[in-house]
Amino acid sequence: MLWLTWRQHRTQVLLTTMLLAALGAVLLISGLGTADFAAQTAPTADCVTDTPACNAYRIEMNERIQPVGELLGWLPLLAPAMIGAFWGAPLLAREFEHGTHQLTWTQSVTRRRWLATKIAGLGAAVTLSGLALAGMVTPWLAAFDVPPYNVDHFDPRWFRLVGIVPAAWWLFAFVLGMATGALFRRTLPAMAVTLAVCAAAFFGLLKAPPFYATPERAVQAKVMDDPTPKDSLYVSGYWIDGSGTKFTFQDRELALAGPCGTDQTTKKYDKCSFSHGYRQVTEFHPASRFWQFQWTEAGILLIPALALGGIAVRRTLRPRI
Repeated sequence: MLWLTWRQHRTQVLLTTMLLAALGAVLLISGLGTADFAAQTAPTADCVTDTPACNAYRIEMNERIQPVGELLGWLPLLAPAMIGAFWGAPLLAREFEHGTHQLTWTQSVTRRRWLATKIAGLGAAVTLSGLALAGMVTPWLAAFDVPPYNVDHFDPRWFRLVGIVPAAWWLFAFVLGMATGALFRRTLPAMAVTLAVCAAAFFGLLKAPPFYATPERAVQAKVMDDPTPKDSLYVSGYWIDGSGTKFTFQDRELALAGPCGTDQTTKKYDKCSFSHGYRQVTEFHPASRFWQFQWTEAGILLIPALALGGIAVRRTLRPRI
C-alpha cells in the first residue's frame, strides 16, 4: 500500500519538495549575506537616539528583508490552500470519480487499511513539510534580528511561518480537502470548496492572536519611554482618569483642550495630562507568550481537522445504498 500511495501521489510530493528546496536555497543565500552584513556593519551603540549609522543600518536591513519577505508574505495563505486543493481534495474524490476504489477494495487490502495508509502516509508528509518550512524561515529571520534592527515574531507576516503553526495549517488544509473530496466525490468541486474554506479560515484568524489570552497592562503616570517589553504584541492603548474611567485619545483631547491645548504629539501635552490626574494604559502580550499563542492557533486548527477526518472516514467506509 505504501508503494501504491507513492505511485499515485508522487507528483504532489516531488513538486512540493522541489519548491521547498528552491525556497530554502533563496533563504540560505539571503540569510548568509545578511548575517555577514550585520557582523560587519551593526552599530555597537544601543541606538537609543537616532544617529546616521543606526538609521543607515535599519534602512539597509529593510531593503534586504523586503524582497524575500514579500515572497514569504503570500505563503501563509497560498501554501495551505494549495496543499488542501492538490493534496487533500483529489485523495478520495479522484478515486470515487474514476471508480478505482472499487478495484482496490476487491484485492486483499481492506478498506480501513487502504484509507489508513493514505491518510497516515500523506498526512505525515504534509506535517513534515510544514515543519520544514518553519525550520528554514526561523534561521533566516534570526539573521535579521540583530540590534538595532528588530524582527517581531508576532507580526502576521512571520507568525504563521515559524514554530508549529505552518504544520498545523498544512495538516488542517489537507484534512479539509480530504473531507470535501469524500463528501462531493468529484475533484473540481472539492478543490473549489477547499480553496474557499481555506481562505475564509485564514482571514478569520488573521488578526486573532491578540485575543488568545487576556493582555497585560502597563500604566504610565509620567512621561517615559515605551513601557511595554521588547518584542511584545501591542493590543490597545487608552487613557484613564483618577477614578479609572476609560478615555480614548480623542476624549482626552476634548477634556483637556482648555488647560493643555490640542497638540497631542508633544511631551509638554503629556506632562499636562498627567498633572491633571490622567494615566496612559497600554495593553500588550509579552514575547514569552509566543509559544502559547502558537499552540493555541494549532489547537484551533487541529480540533476541526479531527472532526473533518472523522467525517471523511465515515463517508468513505460507509456502504452506499
